[in-house]
Amino acid sequence: MNKKIFIFIFSLFFSINYAFGEIINDEFVDQTLKDKVFDKVKTNTNYNYENTERVVIKLTPKEIVSTKKYIQKGDILTFTVKQNVKVNNEVIILKGTTATARIKSYTTRGWAGIPGQILVDDFEIKGIDSNKLKSTYIKRGFDATAWIFPIKAVLTPIPFVGSITNLMIGGHGKISSKDTVVLYYYPNWTEKI
Repeated sequence: MNKKIFIFIFSLFFSINYAFGEIINDEFVDQTLKDKVFDKVKTNTNYNYENTERVVIKLTPKEIVSTKKYIQKGDILTFTVKQNVKVNNEVIILKGTTATARIKSYTTRGWAGIPGQILVDDFEIKGIDSNKLKSTYIKRGFDATAWIFPIKAVLTPIPFVGSITNLMIGGHGKISSKDTVVLYYYPNWTEKI
């Protein structure tokens, strides 16, 4: 009997998998996304990544950016290099050089202590191959979930009391001149031929 059940479930699984395996064309999605432009993922497949020696580049933001104020995906931010950057005792970036980056995504703060956050990427510094930069920077606001969720778990058995913890809000994500953005530059990555 067990063998028959196993064969039935096995054949049912594969018949369902086969039925849902074909690609379905969704006309609504095609029409909705027809005129939209999407960022292409930046890939560096033409590089040899074996050498892991890196140089630290420290940046300071020139302006304050916060999830409290109006920001948009794609906004360009400007930074200043904090100190000279050297490779093999040769200065490749001077202190005070301007760098730019884009806001790739952001989330506003939320209920139950969830913080706002800003994700910045696509850094560009004059004279540096941006393909050799490891450059994602994330700034989060005050995260209260570590203490709100345990309190909520304890209070939830009491009717309506656990819901009160939902009223607590997390902090705004904020990038200011007090922050130091650290990037890594890999000068020995070479292009494959």
